[in-house]
Amino acid sequence: MKLKIIYLSLLFFTVLTINSCRKVEESIVDCLGESILTSLRHEVSTSNVKQVDFEISYSGEKTVTSIAWDFGDGIKTTSTNKKISHTYTTGGTYEVKTDVSLENGKCTVSPKKSVIID
Repeated sequence: MKLKIIYLSLLFFTVLTINSCRKVEESIVDCLGESILTSLRHEVSTSNVKQVDFEISYSGEKTVTSIAWDFGDGIKTTSTNKKISHTYTTGGTYEVKTDVSLENGKCTVSPKKSVIID
């Protein structure tokens, strides 16, 4: 009898583990597809060469719920707006990173871009 209980417990655990892995794999594949549909664009202001206007372009069907912006100069912010402006204090090359949260964090994609400021 003990052997049957142990066997059934192992079988249940194995099935539970396999289903959990499938959900993780499906989520990874789903997010990979969404990353292809997401890009980070920028444009330097014509009136102030240290001001850059950024925009997340997303052409998928999910809802963008938040965007965490890291401008590469120590300034970070989170918003729901796909467009944002940032003014750098000094010239240089900065790596701008974003974490775009889709469907309340079910999927996060992270486009990034190098920006040169004169």
